[in-house]
Amino acid sequence: MMTVRTSAHIHTNQHRRTFSLCPASTGALRARADASRLLRKWRRLLNAESRRLWLDDQWTAHVRRVQSKQWRGQR
Repeated sequence: MMTVRTSAHIHTNQHRRTFSLCPASTGALRARADASRLLRKWRRLLNAESRRLWLDDQWTAHVRRVQSKQWRGQR
């Protein structure tokens, strides 16, 4: 069920993070919204860590290739 008093009511509450701050009833539970936000945060953290590990692997492989070429050039 959704209760909206005026069209301005929707616009002014777009910045709100949780449904509990909004006097309008949207039917969504605060726990569900908080869980969704927490899952998004974890996904961002895991993606960032995954990218960091990938870049570390790419850099290590690059350094090995450069060192290998330098060693071959010295022979």
